[in-house]
Amino acid sequence: MVLEGNNLQINNDSSGVKEPCPLCRHAGRYAFVGTDLLHGLPGQYLYAECLNCGAVYQAPMPDAEQIASFYPGHYDPYRPGTVKEKNDLEKGILHLCYGYRHLPLVVPGWIAKIAATFMYREAIPFYENGRFLDIGCGGGKYLLSMQNLGWQVEGVEFNEGAVQTCRQSGLKVFHGELHEAQLPENSFSVVTARHVLEHVAEPIPFVTEIFRILKPGGLMVLKTPNSRALARDWFGSKWFPNDVPRHLILYSPENLGMLAEKHGFVIERGQTTSSPKCILNSWDYVKVNRDKPSRKRKIRRLLARLYVVAASIAGRGDEINMVFKKPLAGP
Repeated sequence: MVLEGNNLQINNDSSGVKEPCPLCRHAGRYAFVGTDLLHGLPGQYLYAECLNCGAVYQAPMPDAEQIASFYPGHYDPYRPGTVKEKNDLEKGILHLCYGYRHLPLVVPGWIAKIAATFMYREAIPFYENGRFLDIGCGGGKYLLSMQNLGWQVEGVEFNEGAVQTCRQSGLKVFHGELHEAQLPENSFSVVTARHVLEHVAEPIPFVTEIFRILKPGGLMVLKTPNSRALARDWFGSKWFPNDVPRHLILYSPENLGMLAEKHGFVIERGQTTSSPKCILNSWDYVKVNRDKPSRKRKIRRLLARLYVVAASIAGRGDEINMVFKKPLAGP
């Protein structure tokens, strides 16, 4: 198979792909060819699946200039957002369960503890005088919310317009890539990369740099689509989180853990989650809905909620949420 526009070649005999896996450098095989279903950019893009670790990756991997062209100016994460104040129950959960002792405890403690079993399960523990870095911070909404919770926040963002939006809000944000920021070693308590890693062509130096700038005992928080999601089996190339061509690599919990552990981290916790939005948007890609999207169809909304439950029971949600710790320095 050959796609001349993108210079893609697959060996006809074994469906093998010449470009090695960016995680483990083993060989890959053809997975799918996709197009930009979100923004309609021209072109077709081949994705391979590693025969060793199972990572799904674009092959050939585009260069920096090509990657930049995948992001139109109206790309959603660049837009500014409003930050809502935490309600009393949320503050109570953070106070009792995650070390935010400076937040007021208004609700009874037993109510907050019960609610914590199903709410705020992805909350980040508080570090006194902690420095917090969000990579790919977009318009800064998440940074502002963490700043409101008492963190000393900074960001890294490669889109100039998004950086200006952040700076207008008084946020300290570096314009460029993480390695270009040359941040001090052992300087952050928490580093988050939420729906960023799938956009990174070279994940090994990216994770290595996070390890360098984290303090011993600090946390790396990663969120990324799950290549083993139940819905991906159903929708294939029409699965919404494929987000061709912006998502360069799709991970599973196993190979994401392998990547982090191989470069010094230990796993703290991890889970997969889903939302109705993922399956509803995938349906729209399949049905090419123009007049009435799936989110406005009652039966599909109900089925989407049932899917969320099924994916949770199967442990095959559409998003991976994993927290890794940099070990404390030895004696």
